[in-house]
Amino acid sequence: MSTNNNIQEILISNLIALRRSRSLTQIELGEKINYSDKTISKWENGDSCPNIEAIYKIAKFYDVSIDDLLSEDFQIGHRMVAEKQRNYSKLIISLLAVMTVWVIATIIFVAMSLLEIGNAWMIFIVAIPASAIVALVFNSIWGNTRFNYLIISILLWTLLTTIFLSALKYVEVLWVIFLIGIPIQIAIILWSQLKYKKRKKNQKKKEDQESTREEKAEEPSSEKNEI
Repeated sequence: MSTNNNIQEILISNLIALRRSRSLTQIELGEKINYSDKTISKWENGDSCPNIEAIYKIAKFYDVSIDDLLSEDFQIGHRMVAEKQRNYSKLIISLLAVMTVWVIATIIFVAMSLLEIGNAWMIFIVAIPASAIVALVFNSIWGNTRFNYLIISILLWTLLTTIFLSALKYVEVLWVIFLIGIPIQIAIILWSQLKYKKRKKNQKKKEDQESTREEKAEEPSSEKNEI
């Protein structure tokens, strides 16, 4: 019994350390491995123990072995450093991609200035929504997708501003173009709320499924006690 308790304590310690190394909340981790935050909380508090399927998912998500999760000598410190280095590298690559947009914009600006083409400065205005598009792509791949709504909003208003400044001298009442952004912005907000509600619904569904699995797991032991 004491051996089992010791293994569970080691598992709990490693689970908490791994989650914190990724700077994840229990809700965020639950979404990534398809379990509810309440179940994650039970695991970390020792109220219940993850089954072999859950342990496999956790190990796969953190890119560690099952032995690592159950090992007292698991070098979580080194893992945290390596994970931070990977995240830092991803951030640098994302920023380099955004900076590429501005390098291209600067080259075009210099070329237009040398050729004495008017409104060369507009290229920097265009670079803002272009940067938002690049940021949106990389955030969708590596970042927190919840920030996508903010990036999309920035893209919307900077794009409208670019169109406004580009055609301002041709149309006097072009400011009305910003009216287009109002319903689109409302739609973005509603979309984010819809996704939030969907996440909550999925969490509730997961909790019900996990409760059912726990009840089924307890049934055999109850029958044995009766016998």
